[in-house]
Amino acid sequence: MHRCKQAGERIASGIGIVVIVLALVAGALAASPANPREGGAGQGAGSIAGRVTLTDPQEPRMVAVTTDQAVCGTEVVDEAVVVDDSGGLANAVVLVAGVPWSERPVDASINNAGCYFVPRVQVLPTRTVVTIKSEDDTLHSTHAYDDRQRTLFNIAIPFPGLEVQRPFRRPGPVRIECDSHGWMRGWVYVSDDLGTVTGPDGTFELTGIPPGTYQLTVWHERYEGATRQVTVTAGGTAEADFTLE
Repeated sequence: MHRCKQAGERIASGIGIVVIVLALVAGALAASPANPREGGAGQGAGSIAGRVTLTDPQEPRMVAVTTDQAVCGTEVVDEAVVVDDSGGLANAVVLVAGVPWSERPVDASINNAGCYFVPRVQVLPTRTVVTIKSEDDTLHSTHAYDDRQRTLFNIAIPFPGLEVQRPFRRPGPVRIECDSHGWMRGWVYVSDDLGTVTGPDGTFELTGIPPGTYQLTVWHERYEGATRQVTVTAGGTAEADFTLE
């Protein structure tokens, strides 16, 4: 009986030690920082904010409409360069290298609306399926070219309400054109790295960035891009402004 009692005490002691060790391991895992490759998940993430500007802002340029004037009007704005009064450049893509997307966009689409591609510029994760659609009562085509000038697809939308889906698999800028209306152009920048597009005043913000040093890249359809390094701290906002010439 005495030996059985001693054996029981040893087993109970061993179980207690195991429980303590498991508790310590669980606590350490809970306290460990999020993996930087997880797209900023965790409480220690920071953000990057800034503005893209031009040194020589241009006046808006109008393009004469020579076909489908009943739908498109007599002239449209050339949206290749959209800049505000203080030089803030819209539709510039900003990418942060080494930070993957934490989630995919809920509604990725290219809309033919008012004889424009809407949005003009967007950045999407690789392998995103995009819905192509139209609101205009005229024939539009959505002709996509990759950065090698190769056709990815060419979708005709002959009437409003029709929707067609296509995947964007290859990273890089994809040019979108309408074969029926030569002024219509848009861009889809496909990237494995997290990205965003500058707003009407040239500002941008990237959130959920794990602490660390990263390289930012700016791309624009008309201007030469730029890069710079930024350091993100936990809970902080790193400032990153760019001036394109």
